[in-house]
Amino acid sequence: MSSTIHYQKTIPVAGQFDVIVAGGGWAGIIAACAAGRAGAKVLLVERSGFLGGNGTAALVGPFMSFHIKKQPLVSGIFQEVRDVVVAREGASGGSRGFDVEILKDVLNETILKYGVTPLYQTSVIDVIKKDERNITSLVVHNKSGLSTYTADYVIDATGDADLIHYGEGQYVVGRKEDGLTQAMTKMFKIANVNINEVLTFCRANKEHFMFIEEDVLVSIAGFKDIVADYKAKGLYPLPQDHVFFVTTNRRDEVLVNTTRVILKSGINGNDITDAEIESLSQAHAIMNLLKQEVPGFQDAYISTTAPQIGIRETRRIVGDYVLTREDVMYARKFPDAITHCMYPIDIHNPKGEGGELTNIPKGEYYDIPYRSLLPVDFDNVLVAGRCLSATHSAHSSARIQATCAGMGEAAGAAAALAKKYGVTTREVDIGELQQHLKERGQIIKPDYVQRMEVS
Repeated sequence: MSSTIHYQKTIPVAGQFDVIVAGGGWAGIIAACAAGRAGAKVLLVERSGFLGGNGTAALVGPFMSFHIKKQPLVSGIFQEVRDVVVAREGASGGSRGFDVEILKDVLNETILKYGVTPLYQTSVIDVIKKDERNITSLVVHNKSGLSTYTADYVIDATGDADLIHYGEGQYVVGRKEDGLTQAMTKMFKIANVNINEVLTFCRANKEHFMFIEEDVLVSIAGFKDIVADYKAKGLYPLPQDHVFFVTTNRRDEVLVNTTRVILKSGINGNDITDAEIESLSQAHAIMNLLKQEVPGFQDAYISTTAPQIGIRETRRIVGDYVLTREDVMYARKFPDAITHCMYPIDIHNPKGEGGELTNIPKGEYYDIPYRSLLPVDFDNVLVAGRCLSATHSAHSSARIQATCAGMGEAAGAAAALAKKYGVTTREVDIGELQQHLKERGQIIKPDYVQRMEVS
């Protein structure tokens, strides 16, 4: 039997800003910096004690592919950050991997450089609306207690569309047929690995592995026979039939992307709790297998588990345009393009092993339209990142970190332009926004529209 408690409490207004960004992942960081660079007074609210979102809090690395013929589809502030990380020896120029601790520090430096006010270890718990179509304040909680911050424009970069949810806007969850979302994964690092022995073993069994770069190994379907044997003995308690890991910029370290928690929701507190417990147990089972069975891991150990489980999919807004599977697979272009993506449709089975990995046409990319960042219910709100308006399939491609950063730069610039002209986010001039982004180093290629049509 459930009950409801009603109470009243006065909540102080702690600050007023032109733009408030909720969420300090790649989308939120870049959005805040882009708005600050354009002259807006910006607050960035992040629930962790550091920035980076899934890239740091969930150890999601390396960056998934965002290049066409070695040319990046996302540049701008994202590339600026990456260049500094490389200069600080937090990544090698040829590797897509990165050092999490160096990245955290560089991200702090970047937001401060662009005049952004950060607010860490702070959760947004509600919104206040001026009317049905405008969110004017965010209610937050941290060690100071409850407080509110007001703004002319807000950007939802929570990944979970929390602001849209609190504001009673429209959104969808999961795939159409059953509402299930992609599986969750807790990433973890293994240290003291003899990588030369591992590479020798993998090369001897090369049918199970693929070498992406000279210094980067990805096990595509590695150790299947060993896994099958361990599963038969009840020693591999996860819905996977392989082990998947990548090398990092540390020669004695690998990053494991194998744990899989299914049939849990990333927007349900009890499910997240269960997922954290289950995924940690899975990580230790994987470590045991590698240590016992794979040359090069005999003296290795788990050095780091992600502070939080990686969540691929939760809420997706209903926007002015819903990006579709066909848009991705037919490499569609839009006149209101604000960033681009070439990553495959990548669905981690919500129910068990396997999934889908379907490439778009070789050498092609598709556009993310500005309209997919515009919630249908609001006039002063933008979204950026994996809560964009997209179908389950399209979302599985567009959710990668580089594309989220590209969305963030567009959202932040758009909010600043809306403030400058006193217009709604929907009334921002797309041509001016695209030109603004290009002049500041972001790659925007609105070269043709709907070139590849569905037959």
